[in-house]
Amino acid sequence: MRITQVRAIIVVGVLAVVAIATSWFAIANDTQTAQGDDCPPGSVPVSLKLAEEEDVAVRVLNATDNAGLADQASAQLTDYGFEVIETGNSDKEELEAQVEIHFGPDTVADAHLLRSYFADSARFFSLEYEEDYVEVILGPGFQQLNTKSDARNALSVIGWPEAPEGTCPMKE
Repeated sequence: MRITQVRAIIVVGVLAVVAIATSWFAIANDTQTAQGDDCPPGSVPVSLKLAEEEDVAVRVLNATDNAGLADQASAQLTDYGFEVIETGNSDKEELEAQVEIHFGPDTVADAHLLRSYFADSARFFSLEYEEDYVEVILGPGFQQLNTKSDARNALSVIGWPEAPEGTCPMKE
């Protein structure tokens, strides 16, 4: 090899190392995403990191005349790995969807994951909701949960969780 070829290989190699190092530094120190410290005054920081099913606590309530509906859904959720902490009947008479998912600042990502298991569900966020579980209310149109693979497909369609109004995403 000639000296000019060796010099060219060295220059290209150094440029490649510099490009890789610069890219890694830019990605590792990205500041474009909102962080909990950057929350506007009065906003509540929320985690948008999706949990595994085993880490999600759920309370399932039946708002229909169909006895045992909450127990059936709870059994399916338990089979999928969710922690069902309670089942029962709801006092709510009219629902806005087949399934209502109620959650607060501590359970935003958990509710998003559960949403993928329930077709035609409506989400209800409240800053005053202080429970560490997600409440699911089953209405008259509810028939069954999505399978785990259908839920994964639904997640790919609905995307990542977003911070509800009055909140901002935490830095994870």
